[in-house]
Amino acid sequence: MTQSIAISLVSTSGDLSDFLDLPYNLYRGDPAWRPPLRLERKEQLDPLKNPAAADLDRALYLARHGGEIVGRIAAFTNPAHDALHSADDAFFGYLDTVDDPDVIAALLEVAEAWAADKGRSRIVGPAQWGVNEEVGMLVDGFDAPNVVLMSYGKPYYPPALERAGYSKAIDMFAFQADIHAGYPRPKMTRMMVDYATKHQDVTWRKLDPKNFVQDIEFAMEVFNDAWGNNWGFLPFPDAAIQHLAKEMKPLISPDRFYIGYIEGKLAAFICLIPDLNELAEGFDGKLLPFNWAKLLWRLKLGKTRQSRVPLMGLKTEFHNTRKGLGLVAALCEEAFAAARKEGFTHCELSWILEDNESMIAICEQASAKPYKTYRMYEKRIDA
Repeated sequence: MTQSIAISLVSTSGDLSDFLDLPYNLYRGDPAWRPPLRLERKEQLDPLKNPAAADLDRALYLARHGGEIVGRIAAFTNPAHDALHSADDAFFGYLDTVDDPDVIAALLEVAEAWAADKGRSRIVGPAQWGVNEEVGMLVDGFDAPNVVLMSYGKPYYPPALERAGYSKAIDMFAFQADIHAGYPRPKMTRMMVDYATKHQDVTWRKLDPKNFVQDIEFAMEVFNDAWGNNWGFLPFPDAAIQHLAKEMKPLISPDRFYIGYIEGKLAAFICLIPDLNELAEGFDGKLLPFNWAKLLWRLKLGKTRQSRVPLMGLKTEFHNTRKGLGLVAALCEEAFAAARKEGFTHCELSWILEDNESMIAICEQASAKPYKTYRMYEKRIDA
């Protein structure tokens, strides 16, 4: 069938609409698919609205068979990644296709050819612009719905990539916590929280709405320090921090956002948000004409049970210290307690690298269990 698959570059506004629409058409009716808002998806692609897309060299492609759109892919290079990691790497992302390995292979071949033409020797993915956005291909946990800003995938994707010569680069886990379960907490967790509560050098506070942007900047300072040694890490630059603050403000409650200090020094933070995908269930990703009002109403009344911790961190100088571990345990308990009061029942902590033992331990102390695995794949293309 490969010979009958036509791959074309996205070059018109109509092509871009088709590129954006494909997942909604492809996954509609799947009970595990919760469509993200189309407006958010469109802005994610727009370099004028999303700083993460601003400096990329990229190409978007559509696959057609018999005139029908059957797949899509993006290929790109990221100067920020080149500067910190390797200028040999290109990336692929936005891979969504019908269940046909020929279509997947054809799209990957086009992305590889684009990368080779750019002088790259390795291609990595899937990623949507960088590790601070959506990354990884779902390899288990297909029966659970995708939460806000986490990717969706089908069971036929991983074997198709492996047949195309791709191998595992690294895995990352999503942990799920029933925030009403796991009590009383394990003795070690109770000891850490008690230590943090009683120790005068360990303090924390809620986000200050009057200084919202500054507190987001504080949190990103912690994040950039805490995650700096992780695989594929890219720091949040100032423009991205401002964008993040703007995008997340409607979802952030001071009661679910805590900033922690050790000996008066900025040390840690945690942010827990409602699952926007659940809030927008039934919208097919559309806000117009009246879904925006429904979304605001659901958000105000707490019409979601699922939440997510997309961002948290502890500065490296406090890693593996009693004060640091106690502070993080206390922040988790504060955020979970606030979430319970608002009617949440579950919280996803994601994503966590498979070799991040300290963060995995924190998730386990919160009685969270791994329930999804996302994989980054790689392939040499200079052989």
